[in-house]
Formats: sequence, structure tokens, C-alpha cells
Amino acid sequence: MFTKAFLIAAAAASTAFAQQAAYAQCGGQDWTASTSCVSGYTCEYSSEYYSQCVPSSGGKHSPHASRFVQFADEPIALSVATTTAAAATSATSTEAVAASSTSDASSSSTVYTASFTEYGSGDDNGSGNCNVATTACGFYTSPGYSAAVSQNEFGVGPGAGAGPACGTCWKLTIETDSSGNAVSNAGNSIVVQVTNLCPADGNPLCAQYGLSGTNQYGANLNFDTCIDSDASSALFGDSGVGLGVGTAEEVDCKGSWSGTVVS
Repeated sequence: MFTKAFLIAAAAASTAFAQQAAYAQCGGQDWTASTSCVSGYTCEYSSEYYSQCVPSSGGKHSPHASRFVQFADEPIALSVATTTAAAATSATSTEAVAASSTSDASSSSTVYTASFTEYGSGDDNGSGNCNVATTACGFYTSPGYSAAVSQNEFGVGPGAGAGPACGTCWKLTIETDSSGNAVSNAGNSIVVQVTNLCPADGNPLCAQYGLSGTNQYGANLNFDTCIDSDASSALFGDSGVGLGVGTAEEVDCKGSWSGTVVS
């Protein structure tokens, strides 16, 4: 009897103190498992929907310093440079990424080349309403502009649920059409919140390999703006195009994005 009770207690203790693996989820809305990470890793807040076990260090981490992205059947760790020196090197070695950042995650800023598309009610693919709670993130915005982001930034593949990019906000600025010609509203910007995944499989626009990779339009990221949240009309305006290229920069939702999250 004592042995049985001891084993039950030991099993319960093991479950209660189970630690999450490296780069695993360790928190977020409705998260009920352990918020503790294995040795050498710290549970770091990314958004109200997702926290992740990232390597511990003496300094601060960018909220998206490390990501696990599923390509085929093998997870690959991706890294984003977060220091001014690394950003300068990236900017001189490739036109794909223009980086401007500091060591403080709260003030870091990386500007990516981005392509912009649209999906939702009335699109050419029969997508249906994109502003619904069945998005990969499990929520939508009403009001407020929203978009799906390419898998390399979203952080997980189809069927894996909410990725670390869920709930993040991005300033999108359109400059040219898909042929590189300036659009009539070049320089127009909006701020969207990520609510969905633009999957890599079978979709070259969203199949960039890592954040330094590019799609056929030279873009590191693709944002599929949600027609039903009015993001598409706000970004493309009267440009007459449905596919544009410009820049994307992650911003603090508070004070930058206007809207309400509905789950």
C-alpha cells in the first residue's frame, strides 16, 4: 500500500514539475501545461497567445529571436539578428533585409522586404470570410486590420495551431506592383495584426526558407491581407493591383494598431 501511494505521489510530482523542451511552447492564453523550461532555457513572452522556451543569457532576447518552423518533416531553428552590428552586415550583404535594431527587445526594429496579397470573401480562390474565429490563431479582429503571414514568420505549419507570430502587429508599406513599377499610392502604410497562417506548401509566395530567404518577388515575408477586415482595401487603395511589394516592420500593437480581438 505504501509503495503504491509513493508511486502515485511520485508520478503526480513528475507531472507537476515537468519542464518544457528547448523552443517549445511554455505559456499563452488557455495554456495549462508547465511554464518551466529545461536547464539553459527561459520561458519568454511573445504575445498574449504564445510564450516560448528560448536560450537563457545575460541580455534581453528579441521576442522572435528563435523560431521552429516545420518544412517537410524536419524542424529547423531560425535566427533573426538583433544587434546593430549584425543588422548592418545584413543590410550590406543583401538587399532583401534592411535591419535597424538595438539590444533592447522593446525598441528593436527590423524592416523586411515584403510582398502583399489579399484573401477572403470575393477573392479569386473562393476563400470565404477570413475574419472568423477558425483562423490558425483562433481569433479574429473586429474592428481592426488583420492578415495572414508567411510560414517562416508564423512559426508553425498547417494544423499545428497558433504560432508565435499570432497577435503581433506589423506596419505594412506598399511601394510597387509585382513588376517593380511604383503604384499610384506608393508609400501608403497600414498596421495589421497577425491572425492566420499563409502556408508554405504549394504556395511559393509564402515558402521562403528562413527570414533571410525570399520568394519570387524578392520578399522575405508575405502578408495576405484579410479582405473582410478591410485591410486589403486600406493597403491597396485605388492602386488597381492585388499583389504589391514594399516593406514590413513589426511594431508594438499598443499605440500602433487600432481594433478589438475577438475569440
